[in-house]
Amino acid sequence: MKRTINLKGTAKELAQQLSEESCKKTIVIFGFCKAIFDGRIKSFLPGGDRLLIVKKDESLILHGSKGVKPLNWQKSGAGKINYSAKGSTLVVSTFRPKTKETLEILFTRVYQTTTFDDHDSATLNIFGSESDLSDYLFDHPEIIGPDFQPTTREYETPFGFIDLRGVDKHGNIIIVEVKKQSATPADAHQLKRYVDYFQDVEKVSVRGVLVAAGFSEKVLSLLRTYDFKPVVVFWQEIFPSKATLNMSHTLDDFYNNNPK
Repeated sequence: MKRTINLKGTAKELAQQLSEESCKKTIVIFGFCKAIFDGRIKSFLPGGDRLLIVKKDESLILHGSKGVKPLNWQKSGAGKINYSAKGSTLVVSTFRPKTKETLEILFTRVYQTTTFDDHDSATLNIFGSESDLSDYLFDHPEIIGPDFQPTTREYETPFGFIDLRGVDKHGNIIIVEVKKQSATPADAHQLKRYVDYFQDVEKVSVRGVLVAAGFSEKVLSLLRTYDFKPVVVFWQEIFPSKATLNMSHTLDDFYNNNPK
């Protein structure tokens, strides 16, 4: 059974075929269209070559020839999508009962209409976040220092959540701020607020540690002023397989790795 089918016919014939496939397959229409939106606000999109994608859950995206932001869109469950014909014009319309809004996309020329029997149960996993790095440091405290013992993750303060809190062998509190990228002066100032807060509340000695991929001389100067410790950690080295999944590849990379 073919999973991708190109539909052909008059506007009326296409509307009938698309109505039969609606909610069963992903529908892609490439053609010259205009769009009219009527609701709390009104908009009119003049004619142009556009790409319309309607998914099985009736989410809808209308793209122009440039950029990643859609010209019109509808999220899943917002309204039923209908296909009809007005003379030689193919009309894709939706009514959103909750907001009383309507969207009409009118194709005066259809270059290609395709249905795709797609199946995708996977979910997006984002690797190498600051939270991942904090978890790793909690399990490998020796990276922070030989006498660091972590006690708490995501400790809430009036100034935000502390990534790591722990103690040293002398019982002093250690506050660790974790940054995936190179540290900025704002990161050093944020750590200073955390340290000051705990000194006021706990009335004990508190040390600050800033973990980042790099430190400018300006940031290092601030850390010396505050008597904080910088620790350089590259998350790509800690999660090498995950870092590979996040790499950006160019056409040159493809051709270099796939010689004729």
